[in-house]
Amino acid sequence: MKKLLALSIAALTLAFAVPQALSAADSAATIKKNMADRKPKIEVLKKAGSVGENKTGYLEVMKDKDDKEVKLSDDEKKLIEDENKDRKAVYTAIAKQEGSTVDKVGELRAKQIRSKAAEGEFIQGEDGKWVKAPKPAEKKDEKK
Repeated sequence: MKKLLALSIAALTLAFAVPQALSAADSAATIKKNMADRKPKIEVLKKAGSVGENKTGYLEVMKDKDDKEVKLSDDEKKLIEDENKDRKAVYTAIAKQEGSTVDKVGELRAKQIRSKAAEGEFIQGEDGKWVKAPKPAEKKDEKK
């Protein structure tokens, strides 16, 4: 009887654990695919100066000379929203795995993004100031 109960509990545990593990893997794969699918459209917005990479690892709609957000279509707004939502999910998973915080992971990711930004894209420095990414040669000189 005890053996049957133990086997039943083990079977139930597997029945719940396996779908959750698969669900997490499916979710990670879906996020990765969605981010890859969005990337070309985001690059267009970044190149146009409509969107920049902020210091916390998220996309941010830029402001015009009157300090008003640049106008984006509803589809573009949704694109940015979805990307930031997925980035937060990724940062959360990494933070949990590394025993860190979501904010810290985002800040570290922002540094990586800044170092690889294409010339002319808006990036926010750690000091909060927005600048256009320099030419690659200038980036190398900054590190000296």
